[in-house]
Amino acid sequence: MRLPRLVVIGAVLVVGISLGTSARGQSQAGKKETRNLPPAVAKALQDNRPGADIDKLTIEKEHGITVYDFEFKARQGEMDVTQDGTVLDVATIVEMKDLPEAVAATIRSEAKGRAIKQLEKSEVRAEIVNEGGKGRVSPLATPKYIYEAEFSKGEIEVAADGKIIKKSK
Repeated sequence: MRLPRLVVIGAVLVVGISLGTSARGQSQAGKKETRNLPPAVAKALQDNRPGADIDKLTIEKEHGITVYDFEFKARQGEMDVTQDGTVLDVATIVEMKDLPEAVAATIRSEAKGRAIKQLEKSEVRAEIVNEGGKGRVSPLATPKYIYEAEFSKGEIEVAADGKIIKKSK
């Protein structure tokens, strides 16, 4: 079940307004940004991206589970956290030289002359699974890694073994 669009937009606006109202120093802004989050989400943020400067926060529902989707400034990556503080994934900006060779080869092949704007490595720690129409958070015993390349047009997701998971044009 998806929230009505106005509810999601309203939640994003409320959080966005509260995040954007501080014109003080970065440490003051960081404190203000986390004050309006559920305590478990704020703790997950502090534990995984201490001091990161939030650029954008989107609150979504996936199979009934509330997910806080953080995008950070200054190439600090992204992070998805459920309302109970479970970290679904943490994405870090990487360079081509940091990729496993199978991943790099797939990305180079799929680029087909397009410029690569950004590369991310996502450490997936938990997934939301749909069971009988209801979502459940399923922690992974071992994190899995997914690599994403954003091209001048389109993007691609690649598994650690170099296999394409998803692509868009």
